[in-house]
Amino acid sequence: MEQNLNQLIKKKSLEKGLVLGVILLVAGIFSYYFITGMTDNMWLITFGPVLFSVLIPLIVAIFFSLALRKEIGGFWVFKQAVTGIFIMFFVANLLSFIGRDLIFAKVVEPNMVENMQTAMVNSVSAMLEKSGQEQEAIDKKVEEINQQFEKQKNPTIGSTIQSQLIAIIFLFVLALIFAAIFKREPLRNGLDNAVDPE
Repeated sequence: MEQNLNQLIKKKSLEKGLVLGVILLVAGIFSYYFITGMTDNMWLITFGPVLFSVLIPLIVAIFFSLALRKEIGGFWVFKQAVTGIFIMFFVANLLSFIGRDLIFAKVVEPNMVENMQTAMVNSVSAMLEKSGQEQEAIDKKVEEINQQFEKQKNPTIGSTIQSQLIAIIFLFVLALIFAAIFKREPLRNGLDNAVDPE
């Protein structure tokens, strides 16, 4: 019975991960066009990446975690929750990485990093000028932004693998946190003691 549930969790996690990955991919592509062409609001350009790469994915991930738990019967122990949520996050991250970083950024928008860099530099410069910052401080900030983007322009295979390994570790930690929040252990015979996960 428990083995069947574990298999169901893995299957449903894979399905949810594919859908979540498509959502993250679309959000990432929309974020690029929004920041580089659809708005000239410096606050939206500066904080848009946080909205599209952190807040929206976090809200969607919470919704998908709850939906996953519901689809497998409404109950799972901590270990099952970690497994299911991590599989979902891993598949979503992999699909988003392949779609955005390997296909979209190389084929559809090969100047993606340069365009993002230009939009960010223009936005930050305008924002600092409006706030009355001296030109020296503005130039220093622009230089920092340019250095950050230079690292992204020609990533090596090693740096790409390293960044993906870091992402996987982060996703596992996030899965542990989500599992601690969203676990719901089944009750045995209507009593308050939970079923032994082993």
